[in-house]
Amino acid sequence: MKSIRLKLLTTLLALLPASMMAQDEFFYIFLCFGQSNMVGQGQITDADRIVDDDAFLSLSAVDGADGRRVGEWRKAVPPLCRDNTGLSLVDFFGRTLRKNLPGNVRIGLVYVAVDGCAIDLFDKDGYKAYTDTIKPEWLKNEIAAYGGNPYGRLVEMARKAQKEGVIRGILLHQGETDAYNDRWLAKVRKIYDDLMKDLNLDPKRVPIIAGETVGADQHGVCAHANPTINRLPEVIPNAYVVSSKGCEAGPDHVHFTSRGYNTLGTRYGLKMLQTMGFAISDGEATTENFSSSVAPEGVDVEGNLDEKGVFRGKATMPLTRIDYVSFSGNVLKTLPMNGEKEVAVDTTLFPEEKHLVIVFYAQGGSSMSIDITR
Repeated sequence: MKSIRLKLLTTLLALLPASMMAQDEFFYIFLCFGQSNMVGQGQITDADRIVDDDAFLSLSAVDGADGRRVGEWRKAVPPLCRDNTGLSLVDFFGRTLRKNLPGNVRIGLVYVAVDGCAIDLFDKDGYKAYTDTIKPEWLKNEIAAYGGNPYGRLVEMARKAQKEGVIRGILLHQGETDAYNDRWLAKVRKIYDDLMKDLNLDPKRVPIIAGETVGADQHGVCAHANPTINRLPEVIPNAYVVSSKGCEAGPDHVHFTSRGYNTLGTRYGLKMLQTMGFAISDGEATTENFSSSVAPEGVDVEGNLDEKGVFRGKATMPLTRIDYVSFSGNVLKTLPMNGEKEVAVDTTLFPEEKHLVIVFYAQGGSSMSIDITR
């Protein structure tokens, strides 16, 4: 990584609210939430487990067989999210900050993420209506690990962290399931506003950084979510989006590899440093080089599952084919289409798949997917 030049360090204390002066103003807390790419799916090596100082910490939001306990700080050794998860972008976000911030600054993570969830799971007013519809036992169990209310656990742990440090930012990686329209943007705005109110934060001082899903350059199954994600700064003034372009994807084209998380997490870190008043210099290691290219207008498919498990809907563009894809990325079945827009897709054909991704391909090369969880 190229050098990072500090700007305005002498003004950092002046920017802090007086109410925070009793805290350690150099203990920077970051809230992290989202779905499976925030959970982390990367392979962890022995080298990844080397965290050689006590200035990079994680506040456990769940109990674990590895000894982690809710509400206790631990060295930020992966896996960070839960004891049975993988390497994530947050690992590399934290290491980027540790490498470039002054030595007296500590980093603390508050980390709540659930595989395969919709953004509704983090709506403090609407999560119960969403969780009542969930059928897969594995998903119920993940939510139960957070006391049945992941947003509530995030706020609980954040309040505990605030007693010792200062919340400096929020990381979001979510959208593979549902970031395809303005409703997603409105829901993220509500969650952000709720966090500001519930934690007594100033939105002008607490940015939220979101990341794109696996990009089209990596044949991302959910790349069509990225134009929506890139619009987040339109609804949250202190929001920023980092590109996933060039971030290596795994064989499922839904999740990143460890190398991909490294690239993406570093971009999150560089962007957060910029929001703090740091200037990124010397070309390659700049977030400007990672600007997103918004895809052209793509296909959308609106519809619903009927009581027999058939998804019935209508596409906005003529379709060329529909693929059934396992969540591990294997194409299970292909339905040829000859320009039709009306669709009827039986989602019960592969009951053993806990996630079944249905991918709709349109004339012109665009695609969209829906994720069926059960």
